[in-house]
Amino acid sequence: MEARFREWIRQLDEDVIQGEFGYEPGEFTVYLSHWRVLYDEGLTPRAAWQRALDGFANARRDEDARKTANYARIVAEDEAAVARERQKGPRS
Repeated sequence: MEARFREWIRQLDEDVIQGEFGYEPGEFTVYLSHWRVLYDEGLTPRAAWQRALDGFANARRDEDARKTANYARIVAEDEAAVARERQKGPRS
């Protein structure tokens, strides 16, 4: 691994993740293969970390929206089923 990438990783891990965002050493594992593409794009370690955070936040927001929509669908189907049963009237 070339020296510049190694220094970029050190800055990402120590200066940004630990220094700016307060993770403890070893609390967040920096896999070189995950970050190489962002280094190759020319992002700073801070910009790469921010992109990762934004991606995680967007994925979480999308998942929350899917769960909310699914819950609304389930409630609507349940209400419709109850309404159908009430229309049938009492059973003998």
